[in-house]
Amino acid sequence: MAKETTLTIPAIHCDGCVKTIKQTLQALPTVVIAEADPQTKLVRLNFDESAVTLDQIREALDEVGFSPD
Repeated sequence: MAKETTLTIPAIHCDGCVKTIKQTLQALPTVVIAEADPQTKLVRLNFDESAVTLDQIREALDEVGFSPD
C-alpha cells in the first residue's frame, strides 16, 4: 500500500546533501522522493509499505549521516 510521509532532517544544508538523500532513498524499493528542501529541512516521499518500511528508510538515511528527527 502506498504511503506518503514527510521527514525532518536537520543535517540538510545544501544541494549536495539533497543529492545524497535522493540517491539513498531511490536505491530502496518503491521509494519516490517528491521533494527535499535544505531551507525547511524537510523531505517528502512516497513508498510502498509492502516493499520497504519507514524504519528501513530511516536506517538508510542514518547510514549516510542524515538521521531524521
